[in-house]
Amino acid sequence: MCEGLPRSVDPKRLVEQRRSLTGAVGLDRLPRLAEVVVAGDGEPNQLVARFELRFDRDTAGRGTVRGEVSAALMLRCQRCNEPYEFPVESRFTLALVSGLDEARRLPDGYEPLLLERQRLDPAALVEDELLLALPAVPRHPEGACAPPAVDTSEGPGVEEVVDDAPNPFAVLGHLKRRH
Repeated sequence: MCEGLPRSVDPKRLVEQRRSLTGAVGLDRLPRLAEVVVAGDGEPNQLVARFELRFDRDTAGRGTVRGEVSAALMLRCQRCNEPYEFPVESRFTLALVSGLDEARRLPDGYEPLLLERQRLDPAALVEDELLLALPAVPRHPEGACAPPAVDTSEGPGVEEVVDDAPNPFAVLGHLKRRH
């Protein structure tokens, strides 16, 4: 899907050149996201996200990546187990840092982009932002679904279940009553 998106870039060089990367990326380049979303129409290469990544310097001379990611992701509702569309619109500002000390000194509004190696996979950066935007527990909006009904027509209901197993604390109860 993402013909024009390189697999690896030098972010410091892109900052110096004040370059931008714009396009769309499919699930074939986002394997961690592919594990979370519900497959749509059986097409593994379907369009998932549009992005723009702008490499530049801020007023303090810091190398930055300002980005926007948008997507309509299909998630499985944890309340009713049905798929639903979750729109993502994310804007972010990352500062290129070479260590944790530098990351701690960043001003508010910046997230660190730790460059362990001098290369960066732009699709992985887009994928990270999409994963960060996902809800911890995917669910339809309140009132849009109902939990599945429990079928009690087969087998005993909850009230009818009798637990004949001995209580392991019954011995303690006898000891307590004696004192």
